[in-house]
Amino acid sequence: MSRKVVHLNNFVQEIPLLQTKMQVPRTLSGLVERPRIHNRLDEMLQGRLTLVTAPAGFGKTTAVAQWARQKGSPVAWLSLDGSDNDPVRFWIYVAAALGGLKKDIGAEMALMLRSSTNPPWEAAISLLIDDLSHLPSDFALVLDDYHLISEPLVHETLSFLVRYAPGQLHTIVAGRTEPPLSLPRLRAAGQVAELNVRDLGFAPGEMAAFYKQRDIDLTGEEVEKLAGRTGGWAAGMQIAAMSLLESGDKAATIERFGGRDRLLAGYFLEEVFGWFGPDVQEFLLQTSILGHLSGPLCQAVTGRPDSVTVLATVGKSCGFVACLDDQWYVYHHLFAEFLQGLLKERYPDRIRGMYGKAARWCEDAGLASKAVDYYLQGGEYHQAAGLVERLVQEMLNLGETATLFRWLQALPAEVVDKSPALCVAQAWAAVAANRAAEVELWLERADASCRDAEARPGDGRNNMAVDMVVLRAYLAVKRRDVPGVLHCLTRAGQNPEKVITYGRSAAFQQLETSLLGGVLGWFGRLKEAVRAVESGAHLKLRSLADPATARAGYVLVAYAEILYEWNKADAAVKSLVEGMEEAQRMEQAGALVPAFFTLAKIHRSRGDLAVALATAEEAERKVRSFGQLHWLFPLAALKARLNLEAGDSEAAEAWLAHSRLDIYDRLSAARAYEHITCARVLLALGRVAEALLLLERLLVLAEKEQRLPGIIEISNLLAIACDTAGRTAEGLEILRQNLALGRENGYLRSFVDEGAPMLTLLRRLTRSQPVDGEAYLRQLLDLLRESPVLRYSGLQAVSAGCDNLTAKELAVLRLVAAGLNRRSIAGELGVALTTVKTHLANIYGKLGVTDRRDAVERARQMGILQ
Repeated sequence: MSRKVVHLNNFVQEIPLLQTKMQVPRTLSGLVERPRIHNRLDEMLQGRLTLVTAPAGFGKTTAVAQWARQKGSPVAWLSLDGSDNDPVRFWIYVAAALGGLKKDIGAEMALMLRSSTNPPWEAAISLLIDDLSHLPSDFALVLDDYHLISEPLVHETLSFLVRYAPGQLHTIVAGRTEPPLSLPRLRAAGQVAELNVRDLGFAPGEMAAFYKQRDIDLTGEEVEKLAGRTGGWAAGMQIAAMSLLESGDKAATIERFGGRDRLLAGYFLEEVFGWFGPDVQEFLLQTSILGHLSGPLCQAVTGRPDSVTVLATVGKSCGFVACLDDQWYVYHHLFAEFLQGLLKERYPDRIRGMYGKAARWCEDAGLASKAVDYYLQGGEYHQAAGLVERLVQEMLNLGETATLFRWLQALPAEVVDKSPALCVAQAWAAVAANRAAEVELWLERADASCRDAEARPGDGRNNMAVDMVVLRAYLAVKRRDVPGVLHCLTRAGQNPEKVITYGRSAAFQQLETSLLGGVLGWFGRLKEAVRAVESGAHLKLRSLADPATARAGYVLVAYAEILYEWNKADAAVKSLVEGMEEAQRMEQAGALVPAFFTLAKIHRSRGDLAVALATAEEAERKVRSFGQLHWLFPLAALKARLNLEAGDSEAAEAWLAHSRLDIYDRLSAARAYEHITCARVLLALGRVAEALLLLERLLVLAEKEQRLPGIIEISNLLAIACDTAGRTAEGLEILRQNLALGRENGYLRSFVDEGAPMLTLLRRLTRSQPVDGEAYLRQLLDLLRESPVLRYSGLQAVSAGCDNLTAKELAVLRLVAAGLNRRSIAGELGVALTTVKTHLANIYGKLGVTDRRDAVERARQMGILQ
């Protein structure tokens, strides 16, 4: 077993990785070459994905491994097993395998996965894709035994990699069944190739060569007969070869060759297992429970001091034992299944002890995760539970929550219920799965378990007490209970141990670009925030001892966001400066990045886009120095917005292409800012229908999660997009309802920052229907008229085509601004009245307005008229 060192933030986390999983399997000498298969694989490299699918024993691994060893271009290999259903573990292994092609490939992705409790998966895979795009030549990634993967998130993220992979990468997925990847678009584009049973089965000519290499002379008729009886099945051919070598009657042997079940049950027993002496047979049976075998591990299980020698001998003499390197071996899965079945028949009472011995050896060797699996397989649940208790924090900190959850599910309920630590671990697993009801259930069980264990010393209850209080804060967040959250976090901060455990600051939404929609922003309910600030309740967190909240700038940054929304920019800057100093000192990007976002918005609101862009670039430098790379993606979206407003639509369009965002993406709060930016860019590019669909999906998510700031921003954009699409009445109704929501909660800048399109819509709304809250509406209109953001091109949604005004249309527009009516304009220009009407209609359409007054005002805002 070798280890891989992955650098995380300011410390080094040593993660045991089995290097043999990332090596192309060795193929036996004397195997027949299969140029037909190799040529097919070479041809398939023109597409993005090749699926190699066939039942067990058809030689999938051997065929691809032979091809990989002969391939001129590089091949990264990963042999999968059941533990790779943990998405974090799966991608750490993929990164390590690809890292063999070039140093540091996937390093940033691994860093992101390890540094976030709930990583934004598409963003993480994007970092890997960017690394791969810099490789100078073509290469392949082989994922073998993919049928062992059942985790939907692994399928989803692998589909993302295949879809957006650079042209140099070709992915080969081999398994017993077709993987449930999202492939319709790739199939339609001809980017998916397949090798199946018909391709992998040995043709008569290949079969003849196979037997000839083993000094078995067969006639053409005998080859045809064996081909019919084996169906070209590689494992059957191997077993038949062994039988023919032992038999003196070729014809009789071929004649009695039967179905696959008989082959496995009969020939493994007679021709493979039976070939060895009793002592080696015993060795094979006892070690069949092991996924990977080494001499010392086999010695621990069997008690035989000659295990290294026996294993090496078996590896050389048996075609169903593969040597992975100088130390590790693996049984062919068909042979292992046969041995395990025989073991259950002969020694059912000894299996548990074998697993226990394997587990204890792995535990002593530092392979704790493998030890847990062996304990569980052997039914030694108390030993497994004790080891899981010690591993809980490590697994949570590493992000391997899926593996932890699998272990907890495998433990009997009565074992988990007696352990406060395991009950708390179950609660954290439920948090990761966003199952609030289960969190509450496991907290109740943890309380009961703590009461039962009160007399037991050294059970880590102080640490668990902190976790349990923070978990209750999580539940209070779900209930939108701000006082409850603050009460829980105050209790956590008062804990004498002051231990920062997993998820300590989960309630503060550290993957989001704004704290306004979270507990520190009173979930966007600004009127409640006003009362809290006036009473001092909002700053109570400043007294907490928890550095992840009170002393890291979170409170001050959230307060600054509230002040900015109230249009109190100077006060917001003062709070931001102090909050950013704290956040930088503690290296807390979760507070620092939202601070940079608010600071950029303030610069933008004052008319200085260049300084706003510089602010975003400084934020990028900071988060890189912290190792918090997931923040680079929303910061890139911020720069795209600023570039768009500065008139650099090419830069915004380049961001959209590089972001790999799609209107049909799985939406999440963590990436909402990026998806909203995507909608803005789509509007600017005239892709209005796509923008509308994305905004409608985003609004459903925001309303479901009761994210008030998101609801207001998305609704404003939706109103603008509807107007752009010619659905003006619908857009005005959306705006009317949104104004009621904004007025109720005291929102100002969320409306003002939309600039000229919002000013146009508000004016139309006031002329089309009565609006509640006239004073609030007048305040918004006054702020908009005075705002420097009117100079920005903004969304360019309501002004699509304004730069395409013809010379005649510009002349008409200038005469309209001078106050001339249509007849006077016709006389001035010497054209017919109907021609003037046509020009005006074109002008209104290009400026996105419906009358003369709005046309003149919009043209002045855009700088078309002085």
